[in-house]
Formats: sequence, structure tokens, C-alpha cells
Amino acid sequence: MTLITPARIQFEGRVPVAPDFGDVYHSVDGGLEQSVRVFLEGNGLPERWRQRSSFQILELGFGLGLNFLTCWNAWRRSEHPADARLHFVSVEQFPLTREDLRHTWQSHATLAPLARLLVDAWPPLLSGFHTLEFDGGRVCLTLMLGDAQKLLPELSMAADAVFLDGFSPARNPSLWDEAILSQVARQCTWQATLATWCVAGSVRRALEHKGFTVHRRPGFGRKRERLEACFNRIPEGNFRRMATPSRNAALAATLSPPTQRQALVVGAGLGGCLVTERLASLGWQVTLLDRQGFPAAEASGNPAGILRPVLSRDDNIASRLARAGFLHTLATLSRLQGKSTALRYQLRGVLHLAADDAQEANQRRSAAERPLPQEFARFLEREEASRLAGMPLPQGGWHFPAGGWIDPASYCLAALHSAGDAVRTLWHAAVAGMHRAGDAWEARAADGRVLARAPVAILAPGAGATAFAQASGLPLSLFRGQITQIGQNPLPEQAPVLCQDGYLIPGLDSGLCIGATYDEATDLVPRESDSDKNLRRLGRLLPDFALPEKTRLERVGLRCVAPDRLPLIGAVAGEPGLYAVMGLASRGLVWSSLAAAVISALLEGQPLPLERTLLRAVSPARFQ
Repeated sequence: MTLITPARIQFEGRVPVAPDFGDVYHSVDGGLEQSVRVFLEGNGLPERWRQRSSFQILELGFGLGLNFLTCWNAWRRSEHPADARLHFVSVEQFPLTREDLRHTWQSHATLAPLARLLVDAWPPLLSGFHTLEFDGGRVCLTLMLGDAQKLLPELSMAADAVFLDGFSPARNPSLWDEAILSQVARQCTWQATLATWCVAGSVRRALEHKGFTVHRRPGFGRKRERLEACFNRIPEGNFRRMATPSRNAALAATLSPPTQRQALVVGAGLGGCLVTERLASLGWQVTLLDRQGFPAAEASGNPAGILRPVLSRDDNIASRLARAGFLHTLATLSRLQGKSTALRYQLRGVLHLAADDAQEANQRRSAAERPLPQEFARFLEREEASRLAGMPLPQGGWHFPAGGWIDPASYCLAALHSAGDAVRTLWHAAVAGMHRAGDAWEARAADGRVLARAPVAILAPGAGATAFAQASGLPLSLFRGQITQIGQNPLPEQAPVLCQDGYLIPGLDSGLCIGATYDEATDLVPRESDSDKNLRRLGRLLPDFALPEKTRLERVGLRCVAPDRLPLIGAVAGEPGLYAVMGLASRGLVWSSLAAAVISALLEGQPLPLERTLLRAVSPARFQ
């Protein structure tokens, strides 16, 4: 994981200064006024977004968040369609801490109310993409934390306007070089506008070379000039040929928008319900089909599952995906909270204990070498971990304070409740095959009857994925998992979830949930041997607890797993309009909300919520 170094900020009078760059965060003549004059007016805003259902802005240099807050404030005050969405994407290598952000904005007369919402949603300072939603999802901020040279090539969006607002080229030249501006151009729609206070000749020439027509305009305050530009030097026909999905998936999607926002989703487990809810929130009409009579009836029907990220010394693909999914799920829980009384979860933390002394030493060393934000993860010695659990534990380990457990069925129900009338559910609808008929996909029963029809289809059938012809070329396997429930709960009421080679989930009405086995098999009959394995896990984690005799319940489910243990999320190669949410394995709670965000962004041409490297890692096409 690339470590994020928070910015240092000082104030000279009322002007915020970055001492490490020897530069100011905004003009000494007024930050809000500069933002309006240079960036909003320089891009023709708010006039240009007034009749738009979606508007996307790319910014280089988030800094204090001044331009975002100014745009958000103007968006709230201007006229635009009721369901319109503002997408603001910004890159920042040295973000402020939450406390510095709060201090900076606490007394600002105009923007303080919005700044408080931003502070409340401020993410842990971890490298990568962070998605923050406001105003019921009508305003979406994507924060890319890290080096712009590395992150901009990972971005896919369709920018209608660009704000170049880094520190000056003399202080921070890497943010203004030709490679960066080439990546900016790759994100732009045809005739996108660009504005900046910087008029350096090297910047003007690079912008012109990358396809912008550049104009000097009267500057703001003590700056004599500023720049306005338009991305129009490339003929529109050539631009459309360049805007391919492989080059920029979001931009390509905006050039071929859906004519009908109608979709069918096969499978009412976590993946299917979360993508249904997400599409419904964007104005889509969704038909959800499942062979059972209610949601989360199969593998998603366990009484509880664990929500936590995964750490690795090299911050590999799986860890980065789990981190993104964990943060997306937390945001989705917050959004759904209050919309349904069905939603049941507890986020009292997760303790992932080391397996032995050697692993504990490795964890301790990793924590010292690469310190993580305390609100995300921290290493606890055995004594502190035991105090947190309220009873003696065999080892220390990683503590994830924002983690916990979720009742998957309640999560699915809350998602469908949130979708409301936009979703039509078809229960006991066993889909035997998917067929392309003209410009639509048909879900057909075994006798050939058409169960549902829509231009877009999403396959999220869980363990049933291997039965579909469109998935026949995918190396998916089924793995059997058995959990054990016991009526007793030896852990104190406020205890976190405990993990090691298995897990203990406290806090359930039914007692303690222990799991889970992992075998490449497909039978659903509980096994005494698997129950014994789970109880041995309980004994290793809580050696002083007297193991129960027969007062226990067993549940078996099947997981669909890819050979690389990563999910399959995205378009199915060679099948126009068909998308997959498959191979969630035992991480449905971590990956489902992220999958829903990816699928909806691909369909709507929104900024994609993941780096291109990660999108390729989960694409079904990686096996095709």
C-alpha cells in the first residue's frame, strides 16, 4: 500500500499556506471568489449544467476542497433536472487530515454547512479511489488519494469540465507536465472545457498539443491573466473513434447511452439485490428473478457474515479490492440505514488474531513499518486484544474498528425496500437460460417460456452460475461451506467479531455463529465432521470456554469461486448488454456493493469507482 502523507497547513492571517511547497492554497484576494471567477465562470458554470441530467468535473489538486464545496453550493442553488447528478473527481497526493479539514472550514460563513458534511464523510487516508455521496446521491465526490502520475492513468470518466488547480509549476512541476495533461485529455468529452489560474507557456503549449484550443482571459485579483480552454482541436469523428471501452470505458458509455433504462437481474442474493437497488436509485426499472420464494434463500442466507478488509504486506490486488469493497459497503449501510427496519448489523469491530507467535511477530513488524490510519486498522498485542474481547485470547492481531457483522438476508431486504416500485420481483422463477432476441435479453424457463425481457441483463445467480451457457467458458467451481450456531454466547455484549483460520460472530439473537468449512463439494447435507471442525475453531479462539454438547444448529451453502479467488464483475465478453456479478465466494458482503457501483457506472457512463488495474482484475473477460 502506498502510504499517504497528510498535508501540513499553516495560516498567514486568513490565507492557508502549504509550508512543504512554499505556496498558498488559494489567492490572497479571496478563495471563494477565486473559485467562482477562475473555475466556475471559466468553465461556463452553472449555465452549462442547467439542462444536463449528469455533469462530470475533473480536478487536479483537491487541497482544502474549496472548488468542490463551491461547485456543490452552486449546484444546490442552480436550476437543473430534479434527478440530475454532479460528479466531481479530484486527485490529491497530500490530503488534509479530518481535524485539519474541520478546523479550516469551521468558521466559513458560506461553505461551513457543506464542509461539515464533507468532514463527516472524510475517508481514512488510504491510497486509491474513495467514493463519497451527498444529497441522496445527487452529488458524488470521487477522491483519488495518491500520486497523480500513477492515478490518472487508472481513471475512467467523461469530464465535461476540468479544473487545473495544483500548486504552481515552479513549486510542483510534476502536476503540470505533458504526461499529466495527456491523461487529462483522455478523460475529456469532445468540447469539454478547462480552466486554470496558471498561464505558464509550457502549460499552454502542452494543452494545445493535446487537443485544446487555449485562450488567455483577464485574471483574478493580483493575477493579470488566467486560461480558458476547449477540447475541440480533434475532429468529432476522430474523437468518437478514439473513445473505445479499452481506452476509457466511462467515456465510451456516454457516447452510446441506454435508450431504455430497463434491466433484468437473475439472482436475489447479495449481488443481485445490491445491483438492483443501485440501478433503481438511478431511475432504472428492474425485474429481479429468483428460483426461490424470497431473497437470500441460498448462500446469502446465513444468519450473519463478516465485514472486514484484508491486509497484505505487498498490498496485492485482493487486498486493494477488499479495501475498496469494505469502504463501499460501509457507505451503503449508512445510506440504507433508516430506510428499512429489516436491516440488521453490528459494527463493533473485527479482531483478526495471528495463528501463532511467528505470524504475530510478522503482523507487529508490518504495523511498525507501514502504519495505517487508526480508524482503519491497527495491531493489538495479546493483552490489549484480550481487554477488547473481554476475555483471554491466545494471540494478538489486527483490529479493524469499523468492521463487524451483517445479516445478509436483512441487507437484501433493505436494498429491495429502498428500490421500491422500481423493482418487479418474480419469485419461484427458475431461469434455465439467457437468450438474445433482437435488441433485448430474454430470461427463459426450462420449457422455453419467456419469464422476463430487457435490453440489459445482469447475471448474479450465485452457485447457479455454472448452469448458464454464457458462463460456460468461465473456470468457476463450487465450494461447500458449513457454519455452526450454538445457543450460548460466551463473549461480552460489546465484543468484536473474532477471526483466525475461522471466525466467531457474537451478538446474534440465536447465540454464537462459528464458521466456516471450505470444501470443493456440492452436497447440502450437514456433516458431523464439519461441525467438529467448527467447534475446534471455537476452542482455539476461546480455549477457556467449555465446548457445548449437542445444542447447536448447522447450515450449509455453496459458494461460486474463480481460480484466482477474485470476483467476476463487469461486461461478459462477446455478449452485448450482458453483465456478470459472479464468483463472490465467501466475500459477498465485501464485494456486492462495489459490484453494484461498477455495473451501474458502466451502464450510465459515470466515473468508474475503481482503478483500471482492479477493473481488469475482476473483469469476466480475464478468462475469455
